[in-house]
Amino acid sequence: MLVRLISHAPAKGSYNMAVDEALLRSCARGETGPTLRFYQWNPACLSLGYFQDVSKEVDIQGLAAEGVDLVRRITGGKAVLHDDELTYSVIIPEKLFPGSVLETYRRISQALVEGLRLMGIPATVAALEHGVTSRDPRFRQAACFSAPSWFEVLWEGKKLIGSAQNRKSGVILQHGSIPFRFNASKLVRCILTKSPEHAERTRAMLERKAGGISDALGRDCERFELEEHLKAGFQEILGWRLEPGSLTAREQEEALELVETKYANPAWTMQRGRQGEELH
Repeated sequence: MLVRLISHAPAKGSYNMAVDEALLRSCARGETGPTLRFYQWNPACLSLGYFQDVSKEVDIQGLAAEGVDLVRRITGGKAVLHDDELTYSVIIPEKLFPGSVLETYRRISQALVEGLRLMGIPATVAALEHGVTSRDPRFRQAACFSAPSWFEVLWEGKKLIGSAQNRKSGVILQHGSIPFRFNASKLVRCILTKSPEHAERTRAMLERKAGGISDALGRDCERFELEEHLKAGFQEILGWRLEPGSLTAREQEEALELVETKYANPAWTMQRGRQGEELH
């Protein structure tokens, strides 16, 4: 399968999320085919899952003190601090990537794991523990890397990649955070906790449950190295032929419009997502 490959320079969170939605819309209209995109964030940004409640989960003063932006995704899941990381997104028609949400998560995770293995990281794909449901206390944590999810990418029991998915108009959008260094302390300063003691327990829990690529390698890792190996993983596991490309003029125009009308608009960011959409 021929897949457009886009590698973007670091950008604001509002633009990053607008581009992912513009790619989904373009694919849904049949104007473009499958796309694999890599990007980074500048400044650091806390992204919220579609249904999260800002007033209950985000420390607005903490964000300001840390110089961290805030954006709401169209995908579900928990809060993610995008700082020292590489982010991937996959946009593909469901007819070209058939299967349930679980199956598509699994296949993309296998490609990511292969890329990490090629770097020398013994990563694995682990399914959600049998019997765990949304009533499990871990699901009530505000931060993505604290919560169990389907087919996590793990290294030594620690979560390395946090992903979320949206399906709309026959198109799958899945994107995920791949930290180079996981900064639990900074994340805790951006989310609401009940007390200093609760904040410290949350920080310690996050450090036990999550890690970064550089931690797994035991050395610093640059974007180019990680991106090249992940591309190889997608090619090997999914059989994709990656062709370097860029946004179309319409995608770029639509992304800029979405920044203004949605992702940089407090009416979108501060209000909890509306019910009824197919989000995972």
